[in-house]
Amino acid sequence: METLRIEVGENVQVRITTIGGDLRLTGREGAQLEAHAPVEGKLSVVKKNEHVEVNCRSGCLVFLPSDAVVEVDAIGGDFRTIGLNGDLTLGTVGGNCSLRRVGKVTIDRIGGDLDARKLSGDLSLTSAGGDGIVSKVEGSVKIVTLGGDITLQRVEGDVEVGVGGDASVRLAPKKDGHAVVSAGGDLTCRLPEDASAKITVQAGGDLRISGVQEVESKEKGREVRLGSGEAEIDLQAGGDLWLRTGSETYTDIDLGLGESITAGIEASMADMEARFDALGRDFSKFDSDRIGERVRRAVSRSMRKAEKARKLAERRAKQHHRERHISFGIGDYGGRDQVSEEERMSILRMLEQGKINIEEAESLLRALEG
Repeated sequence: METLRIEVGENVQVRITTIGGDLRLTGREGAQLEAHAPVEGKLSVVKKNEHVEVNCRSGCLVFLPSDAVVEVDAIGGDFRTIGLNGDLTLGTVGGNCSLRRVGKVTIDRIGGDLDARKLSGDLSLTSAGGDGIVSKVEGSVKIVTLGGDITLQRVEGDVEVGVGGDASVRLAPKKDGHAVVSAGGDLTCRLPEDASAKITVQAGGDLRISGVQEVESKEKGREVRLGSGEAEIDLQAGGDLWLRTGSETYTDIDLGLGESITAGIEASMADMEARFDALGRDFSKFDSDRIGERVRRAVSRSMRKAEKARKLAERRAKQHHRERHISFGIGDYGGRDQVSEEERMSILRMLEQGKINIEEAESLLRALEG
């Protein structure tokens, strides 16, 4: 294992040209940049005036000042970062992209999934091939093209999102705010009861509007007015569209549980990194981070399965002409999958409560996956 360390400024500009495998960036206090990679990766760290250039043929782990400004050209595998406050610009990420507690982020292309949580700035993405989770963004969100499904919530700025699959969004529009969400599949949008917005809705399939009194038919779709109509929202779905206002459903509660579990995992990962640093930075300890990542993905899979199960139940209810509202959380569907989901959520709740650790949770979840 090769380790390179150099002293830099706290606001250093870092350019990472090419990473052949996975890249992990971790922001921390201090003015030192530290990089780890296998010897065969031919790790290179070069300081040029106030800039630092990093290059590696294999996977790479980099610790750097939390206020560093980072630009990455190309990553062959997955990318994960946590604790970076400076601007982050990514070119191409071949695999999945995970962002935690970061500032402004601009991304050109992601081959896999996007998981972005707790951003203090704007998020801009040109294209991604997989699914997306976006939560707790203090700025605006712009996603031009996402190939799969998206779950989006708690965005304080404007929203512009286009996805090929399904979209589940919770919007809290501010005065003069704008939001545009386009989904090739189904779209579910929830707004708070006190929202003030003018909403245009178009659906290729069924259109459901719940908790709204003022609805006007237009040449293209319908227009919904909430309060004084101070914000503008445009919703388009190739499939079914459900617009609702009001209190949380059981599904929303379970999604909150998923966030809570993820926060707990992040805390454990931060503790692991501190131990990793104190133990002489043995790179083999980095495998524990991969275990934690698998637990995160298990949580995300459970969330997506719950949402798809709810939609399936609603379609079946419509086919039987049952005019009732159906909303439930994880584990409310029958057969063998019901047992698996209930067991999975039990494991994740035990993890959240501290009754088991991450390694034990990962082992149990892997056993459930068969």
